[in-house]
Amino acid sequence: MADLKISGNPNPIVGQAEKYSIEGVLGNSSLEQAILSQKHSTSPFDNQIKWTVHILEKGTWRKAISPDNDKTGATVTYTFFQQSLTRDGIRLKVEANGKSATIDIKTQKAPDAKIVKVELLNDKFQKPTKPFAYGDSIIASVHCVKMEMLPVKVTLWEDDMPKAGHNAANSKVQYGKGNVLNGRVYVKFFLGPNAAKIANLKVAPGKEAEGEGEMHEYYVTAEIFEKNPTRIASANTNVKNPDYKPEAKKQTPAQQKGPSKKEEKGIFDSAGDVLHDYYETSVSVLNEIGENIREKINSLMTVDMGGKKEENVASCGEKYCIKKDDSSELIREINIRLAGFGGNVPTDKFTDRTEKMIKQFQRDYMKVPETGKVCGNVLRSIDEFSNKWVEKISDYTCLCKNVHSITDKCSGFGKGRYNGEYSSSRKIERYHKYERPGIHRSLLWGTSALQFYLSQQNVYKYLWKTAGYRCWDHNRSVPRQSTNHMGKAVDIQFSKNGHNILGSVRSNLPLLHEIFDKFYKKYLQAKYQWIDGKNNFSIEPIGIGEGLTNSWIHLDVREFDNEYLDDKYFVKTQEKVLNGSIVELAKKLGFLNTCMCNSGANNSGTKPKEDAKNDKRIDPKKLKASSKIKLFIKDWEDFKPNLYNDDSEDHHCTIGYGHLVHLGPCNGSEPQEFKNGISKARALELFDLRIVDFERAVQRDVTVPLYQYEFDALISFLFNCGENFFVKKKAPKLHRNLLNKEYEAAAKEFLDVTSGGLGGLVKRRKAENNMFLNNIYDSKH
Repeated sequence: MADLKISGNPNPIVGQAEKYSIEGVLGNSSLEQAILSQKHSTSPFDNQIKWTVHILEKGTWRKAISPDNDKTGATVTYTFFQQSLTRDGIRLKVEANGKSATIDIKTQKAPDAKIVKVELLNDKFQKPTKPFAYGDSIIASVHCVKMEMLPVKVTLWEDDMPKAGHNAANSKVQYGKGNVLNGRVYVKFFLGPNAAKIANLKVAPGKEAEGEGEMHEYYVTAEIFEKNPTRIASANTNVKNPDYKPEAKKQTPAQQKGPSKKEEKGIFDSAGDVLHDYYETSVSVLNEIGENIREKINSLMTVDMGGKKEENVASCGEKYCIKKDDSSELIREINIRLAGFGGNVPTDKFTDRTEKMIKQFQRDYMKVPETGKVCGNVLRSIDEFSNKWVEKISDYTCLCKNVHSITDKCSGFGKGRYNGEYSSSRKIERYHKYERPGIHRSLLWGTSALQFYLSQQNVYKYLWKTAGYRCWDHNRSVPRQSTNHMGKAVDIQFSKNGHNILGSVRSNLPLLHEIFDKFYKKYLQAKYQWIDGKNNFSIEPIGIGEGLTNSWIHLDVREFDNEYLDDKYFVKTQEKVLNGSIVELAKKLGFLNTCMCNSGANNSGTKPKEDAKNDKRIDPKKLKASSKIKLFIKDWEDFKPNLYNDDSEDHHCTIGYGHLVHLGPCNGSEPQEFKNGISKARALELFDLRIVDFERAVQRDVTVPLYQYEFDALISFLFNCGENFFVKKKAPKLHRNLLNKEYEAAAKEFLDVTSGGLGGLVKRRKAENNMFLNNIYDSKH
């Protein structure tokens, strides 16, 4: 009797369905005969052939927790998704007739970015087994491939048309967006109690007399937010209609006539879509954190359909906060990611230094009151900081690649030579000849924080890295004997007020000392010339001569204790630099309540200034662009990686998120960086640098007090029209009304600045007018 075997592709491409079948003789049984004769059709014996998926984690196989992974039948179909690429191992198992077989699966990357599947789940992240009811939540689960961190737009529709499937004539209820993480995006829609009344206002053609019937039908569509391809729709799901009556009573003439214009106002616009301002909305992103349901609860994107607003997260009163004297692998990761906010070693202990570091991060990056404790809002902000400011490991590869005389070049991060060997009788790290396996993560994240702090001003600029890794072959060819650059150091060049600090000249030295004092020492707590450098960042001495830095600043971690220079802290791939989501790690380690808590967001218990109307307008010099206006502008500008001429009258050369390269159309004189196209990360850097100019323009040209949202609306207006728009008297009535404190009249003038009625500008001016008057940040267009 032959053994049971599995036939099928062991190397499936993520997002593509593959069939797997049993092979071999099972024995002289009715089950065998059923399989042989009806292998590719439904058989009453199918439920005796059971398939399961197993995952390897930390050397142990466990059964995957998902109803889609358990199947029955002689032939089954499996689709493996993006997260499978990160698994240590995947095994498909079949059991039948007392025997079993397995096949190990190694998934392959998809060739193209796409949305593969959209499905609807209940609030327990399970497929619904009964109809939804108003007051429930519907969770849209979107499977994607090759789309990590890209935004996805998800829209909830109420199905009004007779046939199933997406129809643009259906009622668009609301939409949200989330960034892809591990191949998934989750969006949560709350079915408010009043939504049923709205659903019953619009019915399928020909069924007006019957009403909506016993069930309302909802579905969602998903699309790549920036590229706007064909929408992918989920199947419909039923929601009980609380107003349904089996025997409809005869309607009065008034009822047959339907709601009056007054009654309809504020509910539907001319296209039949629900107006944005009719609903209360609370929007954030829910990304997949793991397969276990308890691990999937992150900050939720919630759309409240006409009911009471559902809270995103609640304060735990610091009950679940991570704080001083705690210890865990999560704390170690926090100490690494935030190393540049005050300096720290990769310990798993929550020390005094950790507390100071958290406070500095809260004060400088999060802009919230300092608690020194970690709750969900801090974890989410660390992920935000990490994704935006992560260093590129490719910028740190060994310089031996540039030396022609070196024939046997290393792969970028040395060859692992000379571990435990020293160039001196003093066996200290300064003389350790070991070519470390990559760049120390604390050094990388310290440099990330340095770049963040540099972005907050316009005097000193980061130019480039002079050196990251230097293997022994490069050392000998230079020649030099330093071991710091074998994974423990980075050299960076700077400019001041547009002047590049280059060359071995004494005039550079005071400039380098300024940068050290204002950034390295102030924010990273770096020590000069390794003085008191134990377990701190250090820099080489500044000066002219051998062993001194004369046009760059050298930062290293060589004074860390040996336990903090373990090989596990050195990385050479981009994936290991980031090391995944810190929220995901927290959930895997069981910090579920911590992740859900938001108690540190604002200890005063009041809303931040930018989220509520102040009692008094204030001097615009005290205001900065809010996070909401930054998102608003980026939604309008859209990311473009290559040079283009904008829609203004003069068609100025632009790139990224509306970043002005120069006045007038692109003509070939643009910097090479822009000619080659830029990444989204670089576009975000340019955006954050440029937005400061518009803050200053408003502060310079508007001398009367403003609310935050009025200030924001003016920033968006100038970002689109030019920072000197008021100076050049391009909008004299708007500017004059502002200076006369005629705020409503000024807002009205927004609507006239449309370059002769260009459709896109008309919509944007309306949105800016709405923001200026009503504190509504609506970037839909």
